[in-house]
Order: sequence, then C-alpha cells, then structure tokens
Amino acid sequence: MDPKRRNSLRLIVVPLYLTLFLLAGCSAQQGPAMETVEKLDLDRFMGQWHVLADISTPFDRDAFVPLESYTRVGQNIVETVYSYREGNATGPLRERHLKAFVSDESNAVWAMQIFWPIKAEYRVVFVDPDYQTTIVGRSKRDFVWVMSRAPEISEPALTALLQRTQALGYDLSKLRLHQSPNALDTGSSTRTAPEPLSPQ
Repeated sequence: MDPKRRNSLRLIVVPLYLTLFLLAGCSAQQGPAMETVEKLDLDRFMGQWHVLADISTPFDRDAFVPLESYTRVGQNIVETVYSYREGNATGPLRERHLKAFVSDESNAVWAMQIFWPIKAEYRVVFVDPDYQTTIVGRSKRDFVWVMSRAPEISEPALTALLQRTQALGYDLSKLRLHQSPNALDTGSSTRTAPEPLSPQ
C-alpha cells in the first residue's frame, strides 16, 4: 500500500477505534466512589511527572519511560504533554499533546480531552504534602498512573504508593513498573509487575 494512503487510513482508524473504546468505557459500570485530593494546589501540581508505574491504555502499551508534563494555561485549562520512548527504552521519542479541563466542583477532577469531543475522566487521588509523588486514577479502576517528580524513588516509598493503589481497588498484577531513564543501559525497559501486597 502507498505510504501516504496508509498514513491517511491510520489517521481515520485510530481516532475511530479510540472513540469506540472510550464510549464503551463510559457505558461500563463504575466502581465504588473514588475519593480525590481534598484541596489540590493546581499551580504546585504543574510541571513534570515521571510515570513510575501504570495500567496503560491500549494506545500506551508500546510506551516506555513515560513522562507527563502539565502547564496551566487558563483558570480551568491544563495543557498536557505525554512523552515516551516507542517500542523500548531507547526507541524514538514520541509526544502526545492533550488538554485537560478542570472541574468547577473539584480541581482534582479533570476531563482529559484526547481529541474533540472525547474527554476522559482523570482523578488526582493522592499527592504527598511536598508534591513529589502522586496517583491519578479513574472511577472505573481501568487505568492508573503512579508518578513522581524524580525518575526513581526508594523501594519503601514505591511500595507505599503501590499499597495505596491497591487500596483504591486496582489489580496490581496488571501494573507495569517503568525503569528510570538513568538505567537505560540495563537492557530492560520495564520491571515485572508486582505481586499483590498484604495490608500492613
């Protein structure tokens, strides 16, 4: 097939598939209510967040060393750049530009616009007092992002975050653990998914 035609078909098929996927998700039964951060300091939350672990969407399963970057561009609008290495930890750098609309009722609840007019729920359910680690989830418990300002944190700190994630109702066996960009020479792109954690 001609490359130009193949690219044109991809531009049509991928958004269509994504639309059907998100619409199916909207019709699925929601899980128990997921509490968010009570008072999120939106300005402090802006900046770069390294994704330490996630349950990826079907469109991010080939993403390695992912990084979320947030920039506030209005009272209730956050420009989002999702960057990652494609295929493996040394693959080509890719970027996806999104826009989040912050809820008037809680600035910890965002509607992330994948493309017009599709928006996906995005809930900031945890952030530490120093705004160095965070967990972002969804009421359906389908996707989650465990993030840090630093590309790596201590094992005890990561374990505590994973325990919080499990307590929210997520299946940790579905989680991907991402390695640090500083460890690209290890030859491994992700760490193995953790075993379920026992309550402390």
